[in-house]
Amino acid sequence: MSSKTQRFDTLPEDTVKSSELKINIAGFHVYLYGIDELSPQQAENTVVLFHVHGRTRTYKNAELFAHQFLHQLRQHGESKKGFVVATFDNRNHGERAENVLTFISFIADGIALDIQTVMRYLKIYVEDRFNPTEFVMSGHSLGGHTAWNILADEPRIKAAIISVGSPNMTDLLLERLGKRDGPDPIRWPESIAQMYRDRDQRVSNIENKQILLLNGALDTLVPSKFSVPWVEKYGPKNDVSLIVFENTGHWFSLEMMDKVVEWVLQKNV
Repeated sequence: MSSKTQRFDTLPEDTVKSSELKINIAGFHVYLYGIDELSPQQAENTVVLFHVHGRTRTYKNAELFAHQFLHQLRQHGESKKGFVVATFDNRNHGERAENVLTFISFIADGIALDIQTVMRYLKIYVEDRFNPTEFVMSGHSLGGHTAWNILADEPRIKAAIISVGSPNMTDLLLERLGKRDGPDPIRWPESIAQMYRDRDQRVSNIENKQILLLNGALDTLVPSKFSVPWVEKYGPKNDVSLIVFENTGHWFSLEMMDKVVEWVLQKNV
């Protein structure tokens, strides 16, 4: 297996790390990467890319994405737009952990609200450093599920990079429960079922968005079979690219990162 297809959990030796700024917004820490590297022109027109980490992880995993993404982006030369990557510990993760037994799939809604809170107040904290003019979403696993929520509910975010996230949470979770033939009042009560039906319906209404979907052919946790029907049915209403990586499971790889940077440059997001 090529090193580029393996799980990306350490930075390559030649990766140049970006600057980091930690701020507190609404009671939680937000980490911003790449501010010091902005040129004066880029600082006047800066894209903020929110990257949301996966379940059981912390902002440190998103930090790896930030350093590698910004490093590879800079290798293509200076652009007129600037890029800053923003991340934070998801609710009930990292320093925000309260109860590790909580059914944390529900927190995708809370993460989306946190992103909207940061979008609302960020300029107040950074206006002497850069001007956030656009917002883009990126997420892995739980972060990928959250990206679908954001695309459905936040009109200011027009583009998203979704790594092993599902537009169809209902069928995904029912398959995990082994219950595809009827309700389960204990593990799948009607209140939960309705919540996910509502979420999936909102996702089906997404229009006029730029979306890059990255899936692994060996992924049994969030298989691409739950994304393909959405792409076939609703993709024509959007600008969608779906890439399934043959030697990849439920992880993010440097091979995926190459596609992310290529897509960002091509779409000029």
